[in-house]
Amino acid sequence: MTTIAHISTVHQPFDQRIFHRECASLARAGYRTHLLVQLAEPYRQVNGVHVHAVDRPQPNRLGLHLGRRLRRLLTTAQAARRLEARVYHLHDPELIPLGLWLKARTGARVIFDCHENNTAYLRQKRYLHPLIRRGLTISMAGAEWLAGRCFDAIVTADRGVAELYRRRFGARRVVTVHNFPHLDLFLRQPAGDDSARPYDLVYHGTIPRYHLEVAFAVAEALRRRGARARWLFFGRCPELAWARAEATRRGLAEDFTLDDQLIPHEQVAARVLQGRVGFIPLPDLPKFQHNIPTKLFEFMALSMPTVLSDLPPSRPFVGDGACAIMVPPDDTEAYADAILRLLNNPALRHRMGAEGRRRVEGEFNWQHEAQRLLDLYAELL
Repeated sequence: MTTIAHISTVHQPFDQRIFHRECASLARAGYRTHLLVQLAEPYRQVNGVHVHAVDRPQPNRLGLHLGRRLRRLLTTAQAARRLEARVYHLHDPELIPLGLWLKARTGARVIFDCHENNTAYLRQKRYLHPLIRRGLTISMAGAEWLAGRCFDAIVTADRGVAELYRRRFGARRVVTVHNFPHLDLFLRQPAGDDSARPYDLVYHGTIPRYHLEVAFAVAEALRRRGARARWLFFGRCPELAWARAEATRRGLAEDFTLDDQLIPHEQVAARVLQGRVGFIPLPDLPKFQHNIPTKLFEFMALSMPTVLSDLPPSRPFVGDGACAIMVPPDDTEAYADAILRLLNNPALRHRMGAEGRRRVEGEFNWQHEAQRLLDLYAELL
């Protein structure tokens, strides 16, 4: 069996893209697949993937914990070298120097999996001093230029970031592998009648403060129109205490369920189906000018219509309005209009949900994307 290694020192060990999509698919295809991550125990084998700990799970912080991050990187380099893999697949930009070292020392193939527009993400971190932010952005651009020129392939999660690598960094080989949902995980959930579901709107995944601020403002707009909606937010919420206090301050505590408990991967779809309409309020920031919201396709797979921000990456998939309603970012009244339109029209919800499911079954699914990844590995090896 050909040995391959996926490496991440910042993502959670069983990340949706890294573990459940890419590593699991490669293991099923017959590769001896290793994953180096933060893990509470030294080693586990899950779904045919050999998962190794390079450190115990720690919060992602810069500055005071820089020393620990460097020690973790050294441990990762030693573990990766011992594996003698034929392909090293990296998932964090801070691992680019490690990839250069591994390529020089081992002659193995090296892939960098760019999950998002990293330089744009750094530019929007306003809590950093401007000089520090600028320095980090320049360093990131330099590292990604090296990755594009020196590595055997760049894998991206959407076409916008792929185009950045081709145009800005002159990457030699770029392959887009979208984060589309697993058919067997999402399509096995019965859609059925949504009238008995406990929530009107649902959002899942990491819950940033901005998304909650928009949701609170929309909930207030609905109340001004004499309507109330029941909201479910579940996933990692870094500012949970603030969110609950803010909901109480605005008199919205009874309308919002904020659940930060992590649930198993296979239970996510059933939890999402507790709502009638998906909600994705992305801000109009540089980062989101290139990234597609993965949860959009999960809502579609579950036959749920979605209300989301009108941003370029999503338009090719749902811009025709057949399975989602796109509204201007930050336009509270437009969000409220779209939500009321769907909540007051069960037939429209059903029609849009059915169209979304049809599109996922036909093209926008992980089984389709997994073949792109397998083809890349076959080509490199």
